[in-house]
Amino acid sequence: MAYLLGIDAGTSSVKAALFDEEKGGIASACVECAASYENDGCVELDMEKYWNACKECISTISKESKLDFKDLKALAISSQGVTFVPVDRHGKELGRGIVSYDTRAQCEAEELIQQFGEEKLFEVTGQPVLPETFEAPKLLWIRKHEPDRFRNIHKILLVHDYLVYKLTGNFICVPPLLSSSLLFDVRHKKWWKEMLDFLELSPEKLPRIYQPGEPAGYVTKKASAETGISPETLVVAGAIDQVCGMIGVGNISPGLISESTGSFLAIHTVSSNFFNQRDAGIHNFCNAVENTYALIGVCPTAGSAFDWFKENFCEMEKEYAEKTGSNIFELLIEKAEKITAGSDGLFMLPYLSGKGSPDPDPLAKGSWYGFRLHHKKEHFVRALMESIAYKLKSNIDVFKENGLDIKEIRSFGGGSQSGIWNQIKADVCRLPIITSDYSEPGCLGAAIIAGVGCDIYKSVEEGCQRLVVSGKQYHPDEKTSRKYENYYGEFMKFNEIMKSIY
Repeated sequence: MAYLLGIDAGTSSVKAALFDEEKGGIASACVECAASYENDGCVELDMEKYWNACKECISTISKESKLDFKDLKALAISSQGVTFVPVDRHGKELGRGIVSYDTRAQCEAEELIQQFGEEKLFEVTGQPVLPETFEAPKLLWIRKHEPDRFRNIHKILLVHDYLVYKLTGNFICVPPLLSSSLLFDVRHKKWWKEMLDFLELSPEKLPRIYQPGEPAGYVTKKASAETGISPETLVVAGAIDQVCGMIGVGNISPGLISESTGSFLAIHTVSSNFFNQRDAGIHNFCNAVENTYALIGVCPTAGSAFDWFKENFCEMEKEYAEKTGSNIFELLIEKAEKITAGSDGLFMLPYLSGKGSPDPDPLAKGSWYGFRLHHKKEHFVRALMESIAYKLKSNIDVFKENGLDIKEIRSFGGGSQSGIWNQIKADVCRLPIITSDYSEPGCLGAAIIAGVGCDIYKSVEEGCQRLVVSGKQYHPDEKTSRKYENYYGEFMKFNEIMKSIY
């Protein structure tokens, strides 16, 4: 019997899960690792925190599973994009890691736009917008403001790359993660020389490119002593967390959508073709499935809008939940379930941190429309939930308009735990929704990639067939869908009218 380990390094925590090659999840662990906020938009993290969290997760799994790690065949890593750290020739970090949502490089982002133009940046990198959070503007910032640090760079490592280095001693990187760096040509899967030249960045300072599922090396004796993992364990090149999540719910071929409603709403689909409509705000990522792109749309606030509403308007419910040991979200959603579809004409635009795809606008603001004396708190809760469903539909519609035939939605993330929310999404989108039977699809996707790398599975497709298990299914109700068709039209009118006010 062989086992696989999937590690998912996110923005605020590291998760890991152990899988039997046939039977699925055996044990899992999660360790938080918080970043520190500095002045002028700087957000940094000691990268050793990621490594320590990784080791702690592995230790917890070892105790829970009582597994002899000699039976661990391979592991792979899923990680957030953009967060990176420069290291010297000894692999020592040159300062702390710069976290994905660090905004120090606003001027540098504008400089890159002036140098290359938004259209060319999109054509080469596949990224429709150029926020200061991406890797290239931050490297330009380091070159300008910390020249000694820039000069001493031996390699630039993303979180995935850093953890692979700590495990194997090898410097590698993967196209799905490089897709959000602005250093990489996603169409030809190679470094973008013109960008590197402008940044005065030698290609030698970048890791060797590996494909997801390609063996990256074996666990070193040093890493073995620190983690308890056998030196005979293969480390396999992984992917960005969104791509691993797609694999973990079986979204590996055209015709499917996967959606994750966490702090933000992410919408994913697989396409054989580059998505050319830049103004729709859809991101093109290299995929772990050969000869395809992972197309990703985003609504910046989803679960975070729910959190905002809870913190500011639900004091009574919070007190009741604390006294009774209840879940406040379940309490709010239970009340919202009693409200009819359309929230009695109440609408919300959930743009509490700008607006993402399919019509991105960083200046967009959240709005409510249509509330009258008879509306109660539960109407507002349902309208918020419906607004996220409308954003999901608007992204699906733009995929369909560009020739993609969408037949089914796979749902994961915190929002998928709500049956009423899943049903609202199914009714609004007129598509069946299937939830994941496993709560950490990012870890599962990484484990499947590990299985491909060590030849347990011949392909990602085979790994999904053997490990991905569907959860509950929600089918659209035709009568309710017809109602939502009208309400969606009103929502889109409201969305259009508010553009003139931003």
